[in-house]
Amino acid sequence: MEMNILSRTSEYLLLSNATQPGNYTNSTTTSIDALNASTCSPNTVNLSQVEYHSNHRYYTLLKETRLQPPVFRGNHTALCSSTKSLDVGYAYCLPISGRKDSPFCTGADRMDLLTQHTSKTQCYASVLHMLLVEVYEELYAFGKAPLVVYGSLLGAVRNGSMIPFTEDTDIAYSGQLNRDDELGRALVAKGYHFFFLNIWRVCVAPTHPLAAILYNPRLPIARDYAVPYLDLYAMEKLNATEWRLEKYVDKALSAEKVEPFSQVTINGLPFDTVHDPNYFLKESYGDDYMVPKPRK
Repeated sequence: MEMNILSRTSEYLLLSNATQPGNYTNSTTTSIDALNASTCSPNTVNLSQVEYHSNHRYYTLLKETRLQPPVFRGNHTALCSSTKSLDVGYAYCLPISGRKDSPFCTGADRMDLLTQHTSKTQCYASVLHMLLVEVYEELYAFGKAPLVVYGSLLGAVRNGSMIPFTEDTDIAYSGQLNRDDELGRALVAKGYHFFFLNIWRVCVAPTHPLAAILYNPRLPIARDYAVPYLDLYAMEKLNATEWRLEKYVDKALSAEKVEPFSQVTINGLPFDTVHDPNYFLKESYGDDYMVPKPRK
């Protein structure tokens, strides 16, 4: 049986190309006359300037990586300009591909991203796990009361992991979000693209410290919903008996089903969620919510 065991190895990335001083590494642009093409590299995050919210081993190893920025060619050179990210939605997301099959990607984890991969061994859900953990930590740090919901909660309840065949991950939050507030700036500073398209969403930006190994140059500029991404759903307590959650079956949630919050674990890490996860999932997905339904 083929399974993803790379996260259990000790061969983590310790590459020799150190980042430059400052908040980001220096970008470069080179003209290749012979090929009538230009290349560029984005200003990737300088990890020495980044403060994470936990001492998890992932962050220790991430800060020990020394990756040069990815090299973009052709129409991908548009990804070198962060100023173009404001109104283009998914088009500024780093083109990323990955496997979605089981059992290979069952239990996929962000730690897997710190090992050498090919297109045949990288799992989509590993990137989703990275997005889930880091965005949840930022929301929590800024008092947004994050809760895992929808597909993220479904994976946690089914088997305590990410769903291997899904395209996205989901978090609810309280309060207001804005790209230019402290939370928005913190996400951008860590190498994420934070944008609004019907709801707030997050994907991996070209500036991410792992961009060089996540980037797939064979893909086109990202189309909507065609890369790993995270959806953020506004949640609000309406009164003493009701909560409202975006996209939730067109009705209010009973307060007794929401609070006090409970916890689930995903890949061994704890996350807050609604008080009655099984009720929430049954209302969202039906009585058979525990049965996996891979998308066709």
